[in-house]
Amino acid sequence: MPKKRRTAMAKASRDAAAGPTVETLLRRVRRLEAALQAEGERHARQLKSVRSAANRKLACMMQEIATLRHHEARAEALARLLADQHTGTPKRQHDGEDSRLPG
Repeated sequence: MPKKRRTAMAKASRDAAAGPTVETLLRRVRRLEAALQAEGERHARQLKSVRSAANRKLACMMQEIATLRHHEARAEALARLLADQHTGTPKRQHDGEDSRLPG
């Protein structure tokens, strides 16, 4: 083994035995702080994505509920019309108002 290499290896083993230097620890702290910040940003993006997906699902469900309520109201109106025709009750004049609402 060349002498230069042996002295470098000996120095490295002495440094390792003595423990990390302040500069080494500061570099490690900076690296860990950067990794923590990157992870926090990644988590924020992931959270925003999950919230957006949940909001889209909720909007879709609300639209579906509104559609179902509309169809339910139409079915009830048709049922009333059929019942009126079946019983022979005179037709009510439709004035555009919902008879179920007060006023």
